Amino acid sequence: MPQNVQEGILAGVRVLELGRGVSGPFCAKLLADYGADVIKIEPPSVGDPARRSGPFVDDDPHQDKSIPFLYLNTNKRGISLDVGCESGRAAFHKLLQTADIVIENYPPSEAQALGLDFQTLAGVNSAVIHTSITPFGQSGPYRDFEATDIVACAVSGLMYHSGDSDREPLRNALDQSFYVAGANAAAATLAALFQRFTTERGQHVDVSVVECMASHLVQAVPYYSYMGAIKGRRAVRGSGLEEILPARDGYVVPSVQGSQPWSVVADLIGLEAMNDERFASGAGRIEHGEELKQLLIEGLAEWDRKPLFQASGERRLVFGMAQDAGDLFDCPHLRERGFFVEVEHPVAGRAEYPGLGPMISGPEFEILRPAPLLGQHNREILCEELGYSATDLVNLRALAAI
Repeated sequence: MPQNVQEGILAGVRVLELGRGVSGPFCAKLLADYGADVIKIEPPSVGDPARRSGPFVDDDPHQDKSIPFLYLNTNKRGISLDVGCESGRAAFHKLLQTADIVIENYPPSEAQALGLDFQTLAGVNSAVIHTSITPFGQSGPYRDFEATDIVACAVSGLMYHSGDSDREPLRNALDQSFYVAGANAAAATLAALFQRFTTERGQHVDVSVVECMASHLVQAVPYYSYMGAIKGRRAVRGSGLEEILPARDGYVVPSVQGSQPWSVVADLIGLEAMNDERFASGAGRIEHGEELKQLLIEGLAEWDRKPLFQASGERRLVFGMAQDAGDLFDCPHLRERGFFVEVEHPVAGRAEYPGLGPMISGPEFEILRPAPLLGQHNREILCEELGYSATDLVNLRALAAI
């Protein structure tokens, strides 16, 4: 292990990541954040397609300024290597012999053509954990189908249950299905690694994006299995409660959840008309929903989101506020918990990134490496660790293998 690799829970674990886009890189990033030595392997010249995904720092479409790529690839080292050509494959196999885990998210047929299937990898290193992340998994009639995030959300069934019953299904934004798959893949990979301590053999972790999303249907599928009924999207309440409504500076979610009577909700909103007995019961709020909704809109117009959120919590009520990226960045709660971490990148410059979600006692979390430049660690890894000479690197470059 290089001396400057982050010392963490996974120190001593080497991961080879041949990931593209979100799911594979996010899986590997989580392992890197916990201290694994993650080596990102990218195709020469072009690199990970995420390098061409916007938005970009300073609106400059540079391969080292893609904001998604910068976030997804911190704490990794990076090399450029064509694993499909003979000389590149030889270098990859030499590196594979030093690895504990391989992560890739190529389509099954493409992975097999590149020699990234489990049978080939295990033939080189029988102890390797091979994690493959694909839209539909390695088997079944859909195995070779590709899918974007919206397709994964739709096919998984999760989108059908999102939104209101009088509207079309809704999709969560920002490629959430691929992040969910990456997180599930990281957990399963660590479980396989843990089992290897007793078996001393590797195994294949087959991750389906659609199945990771479908596993969230903890109510809908049993509902159908036991009752033969399809659970629809949430009913349109019409009263404004548990719905997104405008406040003075954004959107909030007024609620009756909590341990207080209706009068506490009415007094918080600040309109005397809301103390009307017609609204005191759930049945009454449904019956007079439209009138109550208009009163809520009127009362909430006098509130800013954060003071309302604070005041509701002090009254043991469960109100919510819709925070945008600026709100999150300035959130005193996240700041107090040290959620954001400053990163200095040689091309993109300095910025604060989201940190780890779960916290583990021990050394404070750090991002010790920004996302690597394309091929940044070729010499360090191929020459200093694998024994290639400078002349070998020149020859590999001439063959377009690196």
